Amino acid sequence: MDGLVLLLLISALIWFWLDSRRAHEFGVGLCRHLCEKHAVILLDETVILDKLKLRRNSTGRMVLERTYRFEYSDDIALRQHGSLVILGLTPVEISIGGQRTLL
Repeated sequence: MDGLVLLLLISALIWFWLDSRRAHEFGVGLCRHLCEKHAVILLDETVILDKLKLRRNSTGRMVLERTYRFEYSDDIALRQHGSLVILGLTPVEISIGGQRTLL
């Protein structure tokens, strides 16, 4: 019985890690695209997980909501902050250039 619980725990951790990697890569790609669209540069080519919580999606299913922070610039000397909220793998909100947009 203990072996089954341990196997389930390890499986859940592996699933969470793989799902987090996939969401992070999706977030980087989306931020890169949005920065290009707004004619700014995504600094360090990275996003940072800021918040993680469970939330229901539009179909009522519980999924992970991830909020990522990123930095961008239209000038080398000035760093600005943006954020991206992803519900599962669906972008929900983006904040860039001082504007918050619900997607």
